[in-house]
Amino acid sequence: MENKIRIGGMPLSVFLAVALCTIAAMQLNLVPNKMGGGFAICLVLGVALMWIGDRVPVLNDYGLGTILTVLVPSYLVYIGLIPESAAKIAKNFFSGYDFTSFLVPGLLVGSILAMNRKTLIKAGMRFIIPMILTIIVATAASGAVGAVMGYGFVNTMLNVAGPILGSGVSASAVPLSEIYAGYGGGNKEAILTTLTSSVMVANVCTILIACVLAAWGKKHPNFLMKGFAGSNGRLLRNEETVDISEKEKEQLAKDPNATTFSALKTGFLMTCGIYMAARILEKYIPGGLHFYLYMIVIAVGLKIADVLEEDVCQASGAWTSFMAKIMTPCTLCAISLGVLQLKNVIKLFGDPVFLILCILCVVVTTLVSGTLCYIFGFYFIEGAIMAGLGLADMGGTGDVAVLSAANRMELLPFLTICSRIGGAINMAWLTFVAANFLAK
Repeated sequence: MENKIRIGGMPLSVFLAVALCTIAAMQLNLVPNKMGGGFAICLVLGVALMWIGDRVPVLNDYGLGTILTVLVPSYLVYIGLIPESAAKIAKNFFSGYDFTSFLVPGLLVGSILAMNRKTLIKAGMRFIIPMILTIIVATAASGAVGAVMGYGFVNTMLNVAGPILGSGVSASAVPLSEIYAGYGGGNKEAILTTLTSSVMVANVCTILIACVLAAWGKKHPNFLMKGFAGSNGRLLRNEETVDISEKEKEQLAKDPNATTFSALKTGFLMTCGIYMAARILEKYIPGGLHFYLYMIVIAVGLKIADVLEEDVCQASGAWTSFMAKIMTPCTLCAISLGVLQLKNVIKLFGDPVFLILCILCVVVTTLVSGTLCYIFGFYFIEGAIMAGLGLADMGGTGDVAVLSAANRMELLPFLTICSRIGGAINMAWLTFVAANFLAK
């Protein structure tokens, strides 16, 4: 029986030996605070938890593997079974060594270049308006719920919906705390604590909701409405069943198994080139836009102009698929150990009204975005993830976690737009609210 069980491609006994060595090194504080040490901890724990969750009947359909990988490592740190030193290594691995600058470009470029050109043009033109409307409608609706629950209309908009829809702590909670303190006075650090708490609770909710949406949409693709969920990367309801070009068909016929060493090399090289070009544009174009946005612009421009050979586009998609499949358990575990501080989240249960409002804000945002995007021609679930969870998660790290949970990594360009452009629009909107409703 043991020989039939394989974890991470290894026989059970071999994987257990690897895991025991890693656990022993953690307990003895012998894991090096370097990239190799971070990979060892996060990959072993991530693969093990993902494997366990994916084999639990019924619950595995609702992304239990992802949920375990996101929550269990943080819980083990909280109760002391994983030493703080390991958590610090994971945090340094993810942010200190800037692992995201390797991960996110690898996911972004291929997800755009491998997309059908016509779909990209249609989807891009339709996406911005429902995203902007989602920010305004979801913020106002959350404020109305907060007013009913006694938390206050403006207070809920500013301190709950505001930071949640701003996509993260550094890009949302931190600048918003300064804006609020500037207009209304008060202690900036105390305001930041509240805003950060909102973001943390929402980030966990977005991952759980993504799991449920993916599972429910797979089982009930036409739940309540025709076009509830897309499939095979389809975004728009009026797309043809086969939405690939003749060039793509020819390429797939030549190479049905696109993920070859040659394809991975080509995809990696293409990603590096666009990454470098984006860094140059970020440096010399005024406006302060993040280089991720320039990567999207470059990749979209190349795809729309149709200047790249199809095999290069498909190779870029192969590199993205490789990054998504291999790095997902490692990334989620790193987020759990190094980013998600469970002890801070647990403290929030002392204020049930605040906790409920944060959860409801994510739910409302998901429903509003799904409905608006459906009106604009998208599938409901794809729209809910793109313009809803993409706004409510914790920026770049949250985007990856949400799409991993939903098994829709091809939506990353849209979530990146939400995190960057949507976050900027949200901050401008909240600055207007703060300037008119906060008084020193």
